Amino acid sequence: MDQFESTYHQYYPLLWAVAMKLLADEDATADVLQDVFTAYFSQSQKSQIRQPKSWLLRVTLNKCADCTAYQKRHADISAADVPEPEAETVDYANDKRKIIQQALSQLSPQDRQMAVLYSEGFSYKEMSDIVGVRFPSVGKTLSRVINKLYGILKSYGYETFE
Repeated sequence: MDQFESTYHQYYPLLWAVAMKLLADEDATADVLQDVFTAYFSQSQKSQIRQPKSWLLRVTLNKCADCTAYQKRHADISAADVPEPEAETVDYANDKRKIIQQALSQLSPQDRQMAVLYSEGFSYKEMSDIVGVRFPSVGKTLSRVINKLYGILKSYGYETFE
């Protein structure tokens, strides 16, 4: 149990940040991480997990993708409803975060995962291992993802973010 606790405390903050960027919902993120660590505990009892960070991130990304798909199937609000950005806002950072979350939600699951891992500072090698993109293709794939994200943000009237 000591190894599990150590792994939990070491990786929980990272997994929380990644899942929150993908889901933008604290309750859903908490549920996903509970499932992830339950699966990790169960799997670690059966066999040793050689790369716990990669394993945990891969499972987190899969669970987030499942959660997003479930939410889309059961959404009451049309996905085409994009909130219009306000000209002047009281909480610029919060509005900026919401706009980025909305833009991320329009990307494919793999593209969204690449963007989030990149924003969290993962190396190309780590992104390749976690997402399953061939290492030589990571740079070009990431460039395309960033261009898609830029195009979505531009369609909202936001061309740059500091």
